[in-house]
Amino acid sequence: MRISILCWLLSIFVVITSPAIAQQENEEAAKGGGDSTGTDPRGFTSKFMPYASHVELNNGVEVDQVNLFGMYAFNSKIAMTYDLPVYKDIEGPSGQSESGIGDLGLRIFYKPDATQFEKSSHIFGAEVTLPTATSTNTFIGNSTVPFSVLGDDTVIVSPMYVYVRDIKLLSPGFVAFMNFYDFDVEKGTDGKNVSRYRGRWFLMQPLSRPGPGLLDGIYLLPEFQPVYDFEKDDNEFSLWAAPELGKMLSWGAAYIKPGFGIVNDDATDRDWTLELGFRYFFK
Repeated sequence: MRISILCWLLSIFVVITSPAIAQQENEEAAKGGGDSTGTDPRGFTSKFMPYASHVELNNGVEVDQVNLFGMYAFNSKIAMTYDLPVYKDIEGPSGQSESGIGDLGLRIFYKPDATQFEKSSHIFGAEVTLPTATSTNTFIGNSTVPFSVLGDDTVIVSPMYVYVRDIKLLSPGFVAFMNFYDFDVEKGTDGKNVSRYRGRWFLMQPLSRPGPGLLDGIYLLPEFQPVYDFEKDDNEFSLWAAPELGKMLSWGAAYIKPGFGIVNDDATDRDWTLELGFRYFFK
C-alpha cells in the first residue's frame, strides 16, 4: 500500500508539472538536436504526445486506453518521458470487463558528448514501471488463470541502450534501435516475476517535404518490437510490427499506427492493434 501511494504521488507530480515547466527549458534543450516529427530519440526537446489505442489479443481480450505521454528535456544531455494510461478498459471474450487507470512508465535518457557522432548516436538510460493501476489481476479471458488487466502490481526496472544512425533511402531518414532488459524489483500481492528482453526498432522515412498542402510533410515510421520472455516455458519469443503514417504540422505532428503480430503464438500476444495520436512541441 505504501509503495502504491508513493507511485501515485510521483505520477501526479510528473504529469501535472512537466508541461508547465517544459517551455522554460526547451530553448536550452533544443541545442541537443531535434526533429520535425518528434520521433528521433536524439531530439531532446519538451513535447506533449498523448495517444489512444485499441489492442486485440489472441485469447479474445480487447483493450482500449488513452495515455498521457510526453517528454521533458532537462538540458541537451538529459531528458525524461512519462507515459500514464489515464483510462484503460479491458473486455474479455465473454463480456467481462474492467476499467480504470494503468501503470505509470518513466524513462530517463542520457546522451553523453563522447558517444555523439556526425551521423550516429549512442544513448543510455533506464525505464521504471510503477504500479499505479487501480486494479491488477482478475479472471478475464480464462476461467481458471488470472489475467493481468490494468497493471502488474510490480515495480519493473529496465536498463536501456539506444543506437541511432542517419540513413538515406528515398530521402534522408534514420534507423533507431531501442533495447531494454526488464526485471522486477518489488512485487505486491498480485505481482509477478519479470525477466525479458524487449526491443523497439524504428525506420524513419520522410515521404514528402514539409509544407501547407494536404500531402506535404508525410512520413512513414515502421516499428518492430521483438520480445524474448525468459519466464515463459514455451512461446518465449514474439514479434509485433506497426507502420506509423504521420503528417508534420506547424505545431508538431499527427499520426495513425496500425499494428499486427508476426510471431504471436502465446494466448496473451497481440493479434492486431490501432493507435492514434499527436505530438505538440513546446516552443
